[in-house]
Amino acid sequence: MTATTDATIDVTAEVTAWLADNWDPDLTVEEWWDRLGRSGWAVPTWPVEAYGRGLSRAEGVRVQQAITSFGALSAPGGLGTLLAGPTITVHGSDAQRERYLLDIVTGKIAWCQLFSEPGAGSDLAGLNTRAELDGDEWVVNGQKVWTSGGHWADLGMLLARTDPDVPKHQGITYFALDMHQPGVEIRPLRELTGRAMFNEVFLTDARVPADAAVGGVNNGVGGGQHHVDVRAQWARRRRWRRRSLGTPRYGRR
Repeated sequence: MTATTDATIDVTAEVTAWLADNWDPDLTVEEWWDRLGRSGWAVPTWPVEAYGRGLSRAEGVRVQQAITSFGALSAPGGLGTLLAGPTITVHGSDAQRERYLLDIVTGKIAWCQLFSEPGAGSDLAGLNTRAELDGDEWVVNGQKVWTSGGHWADLGMLLARTDPDVPKHQGITYFALDMHQPGVEIRPLRELTGRAMFNEVFLTDARVPADAAVGGVNNGVGGGQHHVDVRAQWARRRRWRRRSLGTPRYGRR
C-alpha cells in the first residue's frame, strides 16, 4: 500500500469518525454549518489558522465524498469559499481574517464579485468605478455588471480605482463592500427563461470602512489577480472532473 493511499484512508477515516460523533439530522442548517465550519472540515484545504485543516486538494475531495457518503449535509459553498476566503487568507490582515473567514466557512455571509464593468469587461486597467477617502471611510461611485448572485449577497468583492493619477494597472484597491446599504442598487439581468442569475450593480455614494481594504490601499491588483488565479484553477479542476467521469460539457443527457 502506498503512502498516498494510506493518507487517503486516514483522512477519510478521520472525518468519518468525526461525523459519527457530531452529525445530527435534527440540527438546523445554521447549527450544523457552524459546527462543521468551526471543526475545519467545511473547507479542509484552507490553513489551520483559517478554519481549515491544511489538507491537499485531493484530500479535500475525499473529505467532501466522505461527508456525502455519510449522509450529512454538505458544507456551505458559493463565492465566499471559492474566491473571497482564499484571497483574504493570503492578502488580508489578521483582523480581516478574524472578521470574515469564520462567517464564510459557517455559511453566515454570502458574497458576490464586483469586478466587471460596462465597456471594460474584466480588464482591470479599464476600471472606472472610483473610491475617494472621506475620513475613515471610502465613498464609492460607479457601475458593475454580470454580478452573479448580487441580489442575495451580503458582501461584495469590489475592485475600485483609488488613485487615478498612476498607471491604470496601479491605484486599484480590493474592498469588502456591504451590499445592504442605500448606495447600492441591484438591477437583475433577466434571461429568456425569466431567471436572473446576473445583475447590474449601481454604486452611488456607497461607503466602505477604511479597514475593509483587503491587501492595502492601491494594492488591489495583487488581490484581484490571486482571485482570478483561484477561479481559473477551479475551472480547470471542473474540466478535469468532467473528463475523468465522462460527463458531457453541459451535463448528462
